[in-house]
Amino acid sequence: MKKAGPFIHGTIILTISNLFSRLIGFYNRIFLAGLIGAHQMGVYQLIFPIYLVGFSFCFQGWQTALSNIASAKKAQGQENDAKKILRITSIFTLIISLIFTIVIYFFSDTICHVFLKEDDCIPCLKTAVLALPFVGMKACIHSYSLGMGNPKLPALSLCIEQISRVLSIFAISVTFFAKLPTAAMIAVLGMVIGEIISFLFTLCSYYVSKHDTNQLSSQNSFLSLFRELLSLGIPLTCNALSVTLLQSAQSILIPMMLTRFYGSQHHSIEIYGIFTGMALPFIQFPSTMTGSLSVMLLPKISAAKAENNEKTLHRASKYPILFCLLLGFAGFFGFFTFGPWIGQLVFHSSLCGSYLRSLSFLCPFLYLSGTLTSILNGLGETKTTLFHNSISLTIQILFIIFVIPVQGIHGYLWGLLASAVLLVGMNLKHLKQILW
Repeated sequence: MKKAGPFIHGTIILTISNLFSRLIGFYNRIFLAGLIGAHQMGVYQLIFPIYLVGFSFCFQGWQTALSNIASAKKAQGQENDAKKILRITSIFTLIISLIFTIVIYFFSDTICHVFLKEDDCIPCLKTAVLALPFVGMKACIHSYSLGMGNPKLPALSLCIEQISRVLSIFAISVTFFAKLPTAAMIAVLGMVIGEIISFLFTLCSYYVSKHDTNQLSSQNSFLSLFRELLSLGIPLTCNALSVTLLQSAQSILIPMMLTRFYGSQHHSIEIYGIFTGMALPFIQFPSTMTGSLSVMLLPKISAAKAENNEKTLHRASKYPILFCLLLGFAGFFGFFTFGPWIGQLVFHSSLCGSYLRSLSFLCPFLYLSGTLTSILNGLGETKTTLFHNSISLTIQILFIIFVIPVQGIHGYLWGLLASAVLLVGMNLKHLKQILW
C-alpha cells in the first residue's frame, strides 16, 4: 500500500489539474465558436496536423523516454544521472525543435497551398510553430518531474497555460481582433501566449525548487546516457511520428472527402469544425482521468520492471484497466442519453448533439486504449504499440477515403469505432501474452 500512495496521489493531482484546464478549455471553445464561427474553427483545426508532426518529431517520444529513464534511475538510486539525462534531452529537443520551426515557417505558404488547400491557414501556421521550442523545453521538465514522482509542477503549469490562453484571447478580442489577417488567428495567438507563459513558469519553478544532492557523482558519462536516450527515444519517436503522420493524413483528407460528399468546401470545413472542435473535445473530457492515469502509469511500470517486481506490475495493470472500462461505459450511457441536450445547451447546435450521441459508442474503447498503450510502453513494447497504432490508423484512413464520400461524416464515425475496437483488442491480447 505504501508504494501505491504516491501513484494514487499523483494521479489525483494530475486529474484535478486536467479537469480544471479542460473546463477552462470548454469555456474557451464556446467563446471562440461564438466569436469566429464554425468555419474559422475548422481553419484553426486544420493547422494541427502540421503542428502535431513537429510535436511528435521534436519531443513527444524523447519526453516519454526521459520519464522512463528518470524513473528507472531513481529506482536504482542514481538521481544525479536522472538530472543529467534531463539536461541532455532538453538540449537535444531544443535543437531539433528550432530546426523544425524554421523550416515550417519559411515553407508554410507551400504547405498550406498544397496540403491544406486553405489560404487562411498560412498566418496561423506561421504563428503556431513559434511555440514549439517553448513547448519542447517545458515538456522535458514535466517529464523529468513525473519520472521522479512529482506531478505538482506539470499540474500547475497546465492550469497556468489554460488560464493564460483564455485571458489572452479575451484581451485580443477586445483590442486588435479586427486587425488580424484571419479570425482563427485569435485562437492561435492565445495558444502561443499560453505556452510561453507556462514555459516561463515551469522553468522558474524548476530552478527555485532544485536541490543539490550530496550523493555520489554521476555513474554514467554524457555519451552513455545519450545513447540510452537514443535507444529508447528513437522507437518511441518513430511510434509517435508514424501515428501523427497517419493522423495528419486523416485531418487533411477528411475535409477533402467531405467536400466530395457535400459538394461545398466551405460547408465541409464547417462540418469538420463542429466535429473536431466541438463534439470530440466533449467526448474526450472523461479521458482527463484516464490520461492522468496513463501518464503516471508509465514511470511506475518502468520502475517496477527495473526492480523485477512482478506483483506491482500485475496490480498496476489490472486495476487501471478495470477503472477505464467502468468510466468508458459510464461515458457511453451519459453521452448517448444527454448528447443532444449538451450540444444544444452549450453550442446551440443540434448537429453537435447528434455527433455526441453517435460518438458515445466510442467511449469504452477510447478511454481504455491510452492506458493499454502506456502499460505496453512502460514494459518496453514500443515496437508493438507502433504496429498496433499504425494498423488502427490505416483502417481509419481507408474509411475516410472510401466511406466518407458515400456516407459523409458518419463514415468517419464508423471508421473511428472499428479502429478503436481493433486497437484495444490487439493491445489486450498482447498484454495478456507477456504479463498475465
